[in-house]
Amino acid sequence: MTLELFGMARALTGRAQVSLAVTEPCTLRELLAALLADFPVLSETVLDPRTCAPLEPNAVLLDGRRARALDESVSDADRPVLLLIPSGG
Repeated sequence: MTLELFGMARALTGRAQVSLAVTEPCTLRELLAALLADFPVLSETVLDPRTCAPLEPNAVLLDGRRARALDESVSDADRPVLLLIPSGG
C-alpha cells in the first residue's frame, strides 16, 4: 500500500511516499506498524512506538480530508496521507 508523507515524516525518511508490504485491507494501525518497521527513525517523533498512533500534531488522513480510528480498515483506494496538522491561532 502506498502512504504519502509530509512534514516531519517526509523530512526524516527523505521520501515523499513509501510503498508498504501489507495485506489489503488492513487496519490503519497495521499500516503504521509497517511504516515503523521500515522507518524506525519515525519512532517517538512522528509515531508512538507502543501504539503506532501518530503523535500530535501528526495525523493520518484518507483522501487528504477524513480521519479513521487506528483499528478501522483502510486500503490503497483510501489514499492514506501522513501529515502535520498545523494548529491555528
